[in-house]
Amino acid sequence: MSSFESGRRLCLLLEAGETRFSIEATSIMEVAAPGPDVTSLRGVLEVKDLSVLLGGSPEQGTGMVVVFDVSPTLAVRVRAVVEVTDVMSAPYYLLPSGLGDTLAALSRGAVLYKDRLYLEIIADALPQQPGTVTPPPRLPVHLLGSPPERSLILESQGRLFGLPLSQVFQVVLQGSAFCRLPGEGGAVAGVYLHRQALWPIYSAPALLGEPALPESFFVLVELEGRPLGLCASRVLGVHSRFSPAEEPGEFSSPGLPAPALFLDLPRMFS
Repeated sequence: MSSFESGRRLCLLLEAGETRFSIEATSIMEVAAPGPDVTSLRGVLEVKDLSVLLGGSPEQGTGMVVVFDVSPTLAVRVRAVVEVTDVMSAPYYLLPSGLGDTLAALSRGAVLYKDRLYLEIIADALPQQPGTVTPPPRLPVHLLGSPPERSLILESQGRLFGLPLSQVFQVVLQGSAFCRLPGEGGAVAGVYLHRQALWPIYSAPALLGEPALPESFFVLVELEGRPLGLCASRVLGVHSRFSPAEEPGEFSSPGLPAPALFLDLPRMFS
């Protein structure tokens, strides 16, 4: 009898890289501690790094080994195994669009368990080799020609950015309702649960080609009904009386320590 038929949905909750995952327990053959050689299980089955398979950095510790019941059999090393639990009654949320075709094939949504968000992974879609999971293409960069009268200024990775106040919905702390996405190289740092939906959290520096690093705050914005957020290490408040700076799209204000860059988000996300 399956877990669904018995009114249960058993999942293995684990952490790999910087991401929390949920995987159907029926897809798991074994969970074991790695031996002295972390690249194999009992000298028979090759163990691969799940974070690396999904496009991320190698795990630093020894972690745990999870063996998936897929063809061919896949054994992976993860950072930590949280628990096996019934998530049938746990809230489930669909992933927003725009996160990349390969991630969409791997996952349809995320589950909230004990106030922590776990990205659900389809075991049969896991790659056997690195390089399969790729981020979505980068958006074309558009800059505002003139700043709005009043703007919220945020700092991200040491640089100031400005947002028209009319676009800003809320400023929130990161918290456990945020889950990193696997892989590197994209502009999305992760997804954040807000108002019973997952909001993609972008990094403004990553939209310009830098790494997408999550930070302490998220500035949530709505662009013609499309919700998204931007990472921020701090929020400098609402400013006005802007004047053009030296670089295109940058504007200065008497209360700012440096010029702020204004991205034209509606054009970029249209």
